[in-house]
Amino acid sequence: MGKGKIEAEMKYRELLNNPIRLFGFAFPYFFVIILLAGIFYVKNLDTISFNSIPISYIDSLNIDRDIEQKRGGIMPAVELNRVLNPTEEMIRKGKELYDANCQSCHGSGGKGDGPAGVAMNPNPRNFLDTNGWTIGRTFPDLYKTLQEGIIKNGMAAYEYMPPSDRIDIILYLRTFTDFPEITNDQLSQLDATYNLSAGATMPNQIPVKKSVKILVSEFNGSDTFSELLFYIKSDGSQVGARLLNEYSYSPERIAGQVLKGEISMRLDEFIKTVSHDPLASGFKTSVVSLSKSEWNELHKFLLESRNLRKS
Repeated sequence: MGKGKIEAEMKYRELLNNPIRLFGFAFPYFFVIILLAGIFYVKNLDTISFNSIPISYIDSLNIDRDIEQKRGGIMPAVELNRVLNPTEEMIRKGKELYDANCQSCHGSGGKGDGPAGVAMNPNPRNFLDTNGWTIGRTFPDLYKTLQEGIIKNGMAAYEYMPPSDRIDIILYLRTFTDFPEITNDQLSQLDATYNLSAGATMPNQIPVKKSVKILVSEFNGSDTFSELLFYIKSDGSQVGARLLNEYSYSPERIAGQVLKGEISMRLDEFIKTVSHDPLASGFKTSVVSLSKSEWNELHKFLLESRNLRKS
């Protein structure tokens, strides 16, 4: 076949002698594969370009906090004069308490390099550093820190711990480096503030959620509450009752407000309170669409319910 002529049909045996001609058959497939890979890369560019896990921050407002349940008791009196000349037993006990409660954040040597403190901001206190102390480095300052904690720094309060244990911890961590000298005036000031030499009685403590649950169960179990709730949910003979059943999402909450006298006697004040936060008042958000006359009927019915309870 002469140069420049088009072959009538493909001579496949000749392709073995000139394999480059096979590229014409494979090119469309290569093109499609490269195109798809490019589309995938562009769509996932943000993910591909990062080689580390993004840092996620916890919204502290969404953290569900509550106090712990604790049994009360008597905090024994403290002999403050022993603080001036601590014994080896006090230091040893302080080390045991420090290792159990403080070492995970502050580190074994008090340098603030404990494993649990890595993610804390600010970092845990380095007791060897004399600068930047939030409360201070004196003995009363250290005791106040353990007693009250430092919320903004993530320092927990150890008020549940006997005063003598807190003192032993302080005496131990003072062995890490030089701290200000303990004086009699400091001890007198500390005693006047926390009444350590007289001891103290600690009351029992239960979580807030548990206490609320107990109060609500007792409140809801009363005959008065049950009768009032039945009344406001079942009475359909009045316009106000029909409006209440239509626009309330929590009749129990509304009944509780009636029992506690939280329904304002003034119509304008009642409208303002409910409209500001309908859900908190036990109403649906659509309640704000009521006309002035409907508000008046609703308000009048609730006041009559309160008067019914008193009769």
